[in-house]
Amino acid sequence: MGKASILLVVGFGIFFLLSGVNLSSVSVRAYDNAMDYYEGGTARNIAITGANMAANRLFTNPPLINGNPWWPGYLTHIKFQGGYFTATVDSTSSIDPLSGEKRLTMRATGVYRDSTFTVMAIMRQSNFAKFAFFGGMSAANAWWETGDSVFGPSHTQGVMRVTGRPYFGGKVTVKNGVDSSWAGHPNFTAGVETGVNIPLNKSFMKLTQAASANGKVFTGSGDLYLRFMGDSIRWHRQGRPDTTSLLSSFTPNGTITLGTGGNTGNIFVEGVVKGRVTIGALDTTAGARGKVYITGNLTYNTDPTVDPASNDMLGVVAYRDIQIMDNGASMFRVNGSLYSFSAGVTVEHYNTRPPGTFYTLGGWIVENVYPTSNGVALGTAGSKGYKCSVHYDERFRTTSPPYFPTTQAYEILAWYE
Repeated sequence: MGKASILLVVGFGIFFLLSGVNLSSVSVRAYDNAMDYYEGGTARNIAITGANMAANRLFTNPPLINGNPWWPGYLTHIKFQGGYFTATVDSTSSIDPLSGEKRLTMRATGVYRDSTFTVMAIMRQSNFAKFAFFGGMSAANAWWETGDSVFGPSHTQGVMRVTGRPYFGGKVTVKNGVDSSWAGHPNFTAGVETGVNIPLNKSFMKLTQAASANGKVFTGSGDLYLRFMGDSIRWHRQGRPDTTSLLSSFTPNGTITLGTGGNTGNIFVEGVVKGRVTIGALDTTAGARGKVYITGNLTYNTDPTVDPASNDMLGVVAYRDIQIMDNGASMFRVNGSLYSFSAGVTVEHYNTRPPGTFYTLGGWIVENVYPTSNGVALGTAGSKGYKCSVHYDERFRTTSPPYFPTTQAYEILAWYE
């Protein structure tokens, strides 16, 4: 019995000794894990701080815009919470897969003791095509009322005036608030934010430079007539015969402009677009020029509402009006984002033509809003003219027609941690 008791005591001793060693090892590992978690979390917080500081710098001083120099980032160590971060910015790591335009890649690396963490953000110049409706200061004089609807993001650079129950199917931003003094009860399904200042960009330099570099520029006197025919285009200048060209050869980068000086006239356009194109009537020298006249349906070869993978995309840019011509149709369709620098979208014979619908898949970016029927400026039609139905092209949230006007500020497309 004595020998068995001794063995039992020794066995328990060895058991408790090994248990103590194991418990000590577990405690040490738990402590190491806690320290690693703390250090890793701190490094992550430092990297996020650096990324936010760099993003703010790019937003308030966008490089190569309004005379701002290129900014390479915070290249030296910025001390923070006992660690440090560096941030770099380049315009070569990310390319828009559709447009080929370069985007900014911002990387912020946080270091704390032995831990390192990197945040990366992809940024681009914020594009006006992201709006289903954008109204400049003059557009603030228009009233939204029952029957009016916008199915996508919208902005008013002034006071938004509403009466009745207009419908807004995307987020609404407004610079100077919402005026509902006419007993308005707007339906903001995605919310409304006031105090947002987005001036209408009155510079089309980006588009003209792209057209001169690898697109198509028309100068000299005479209106320009364009008819898109899938992957081809038929065109002529005023008083001259038609020429048919392969669209990809006619304008390799998809930009077509009618000069910025001299007697360059207006653009008349219709047809079916295959590919990515932006056209611009940019003559600023006289009130009768710098307009785009849409003479018939202007649609895509592949409808993105049926096939979201469609690469067909159109931007229509005019210094003055974009006018929907009276061709007798009860349904007039335009696919694309319509941008007027100093005027808006107008309808020929709006107060005398038979009633119908003007359907847009894309958006309106305009300085002013004009009547489209003898009833109201937007929405429900009167006894003559067009009821307007503007539907958003969801692809424009992240991409746009080639070299379409931008807001001259940067926005974040993707954030990686």
